[in-house]
Amino acid sequence: MPKSPTTDSSSPVAATAATLWLLNGDRIDDSRLVSLESQLGPDERLRHGRFLRPQRAREFLLGRLLLRHAARHLLGPAAASVDVAEREHQAPIVSFPTFPAPPDFHFSISHSRGWIACLASTVCAVGLDIENRMPARDIEESAAAAFDDAQRKWLSALDTQHRTEGFYRLWNNQEALHKLRSNLTWKAVPDSCGAGWNCFHVDHPHVHIGVCAAQALASFDIVEVSDLNSPQYFQDISIFTR
Repeated sequence: MPKSPTTDSSSPVAATAATLWLLNGDRIDDSRLVSLESQLGPDERLRHGRFLRPQRAREFLLGRLLLRHAARHLLGPAAASVDVAEREHQAPIVSFPTFPAPPDFHFSISHSRGWIACLASTVCAVGLDIENRMPARDIEESAAAAFDDAQRKWLSALDTQHRTEGFYRLWNNQEALHKLRSNLTWKAVPDSCGAGWNCFHVDHPHVHIGVCAAQALASFDIVEVSDLNSPQYFQDISIFTR
C-alpha cells in the first residue's frame, strides 16, 4: 500500500525516491479550465494559445498544473513560485525564483487521451510515458513502424494473450527512455545521474505506464489526483509501490 501523501504542504516528503502523479483529466469540467489558465506563466500561456485542438490544449494545461502540484509536494511552499521556459519539442525548463540555490528537482510529463501524468523526483533524472488502454491500438502496425528487428522478433514470439502487454512494455519504456536521455542532456549538474538507466513497467486499469530513471529507485509510488485545487486534495490509491 503506498504511503499517503502528507496533507501539510509545508512538510515535503523525502522518503519516496520518485512519485508519479496521475490525473483523469475528463473529471475536470470545461468551465474550470478558463480559471485554471491564470496559473500559467507567460511562456506557457503563449504556447497554450497555439494549440489548434481543444483536447491537446486541455492536456497541456492540466499537465503544467500537475507539474506545479508535484513540485509543491516535493519541495514545500517555496515551490509555489515557479518559472517555466518552454522548449520546442522538448520538456520545459523549470526554475524556482524563491530558492537561494536551484533545488534538485526532476520531472517528466506524459498524456494520453485524457489521462495526464507527472513523474517527479528529487533523487535523479526520470522519464515517463503513459498510453490509454482505450481504444485498442493496432499493435502489429505500430510495432512494424517503431521497433527494430530484435524487438519485433521478441514480440512475435509471445502468445496472443500476452502480445499486447508485451508491446506496451516495449513502447512505454522506449518512449520513457527517450525522455530520460533528453532530460539528461540539459542538466547542468550531473551528480544525480547514475551509470545507465533503470526502466520498468507499471500495471494500471486504465493506462499503460513506463518509467525510466537515471539510477535505481529505492521506492516508487503512484498517487492519483482527485482535484487540482491544492495538495490537500491529493488522493492516494493502491496501484503500485516498491
